[in-house]
Amino acid sequence: MIATLDMYDFPETREATNAWWEALARGFAAESLTGIPQHRTRSMEESAPWSDPNLFFTQICGYPLRKRYREALRVVGTPHYRTEGCDGPRYRSVVIVQRGAGITSIEALEGARLAYNGALSQSGMSAFRALLAEHGIKPGIFGDAVCSRGHRASVSMVTSGEADTAAIDCVTWALLQKHAPQECDAVEVLARTPDAPGLPYAVPASIDDQTLAAYRRGIERAIADPSAQSARDALLIDGFSPLNDADYEEIDAMETRARERGLPSLF
Repeated sequence: MIATLDMYDFPETREATNAWWEALARGFAAESLTGIPQHRTRSMEESAPWSDPNLFFTQICGYPLRKRYREALRVVGTPHYRTEGCDGPRYRSVVIVQRGAGITSIEALEGARLAYNGALSQSGMSAFRALLAEHGIKPGIFGDAVCSRGHRASVSMVTSGEADTAAIDCVTWALLQKHAPQECDAVEVLARTPDAPGLPYAVPASIDDQTLAAYRRGIERAIADPSAQSARDALLIDGFSPLNDADYEEIDAMETRARERGLPSLF
């Protein structure tokens, strides 16, 4: 069996993420769950475990959950992160530009070069599209769009001038400011996107209601575990909400509104 927690797994937070998994595993064991991996698995491709038949536990972005993995995974609930842009289980993205570049409004992004972490990203793609749609932006605003394959890489591209803008998950943004602030010095926040349910913990869709409840109690145990406090602090985790699959239908609704406003695609 495998467990993955790759979504915020930076080199600077790797030990804390390992410790957080150990706390979760203790919580699950206390609830008599079986097949608990002793160690978490780190994947070269973060999406690989989401359809793995040996999956025990994972964390996933809401957009790929709805678009590709809704039949494979079941939402357990969503951690809370202690940072600007988060409100309980909800989060936003920050839209960044190079500091001093003279881009002071959404409309001034006309012709800009976009860096995005992936086409199946809520924070780097769909949330940004929702913001642009709210401003009445029509298709073709960006002069170019480059897939960076990661939020941290998107920040680096804007810093270096390879791109002019990117939407960055506010938890990633806060973790970079906390653990690698020098990487944020050359960029500034232009705007914030509409909020949505954050990145949920998930288990195989075959898990029954009784076992799902045990997973949730195990997470609550980890949230209350004093020996995991330093790990939670490093990862900015300070709570948990037992959201379910229906809560993530909001991701679909956000996309539908953007399409109805005339913006079917970000790029």
